[in-house]
Amino acid sequence: MTQPIPRQPVPYRFAAMAILCTWCKARPGQLCTNQRGTTDRRKDVHTTRAVDWIQVLNTPCPERICQAPAGQPCTLRPNVHKARTLAAAIPTTTP
Repeated sequence: MTQPIPRQPVPYRFAAMAILCTWCKARPGQLCTNQRGTTDRRKDVHTTRAVDWIQVLNTPCPERICQAPAGQPCTLRPNVHKARTLAAAIPTTTP
């Protein structure tokens, strides 16, 4: 008896779609919308979402099963671990 082939996760159109958009409140995996939430932005994501994504990607993943270094995606593709998103939101002090 053969086993079905597991479906590979489809990458998002934009990598920043892996996190929440703080401007339009689009959930991870959803396209950003206009101010009224009626029209999807199909060409790009909001600048705040792109900046947040860069901050998340430049934070190492603290999840024990992942341990992805800064600059590398999490093993949970195309998404990121919740712990990494939270760690990126915590401001760090500089000496």
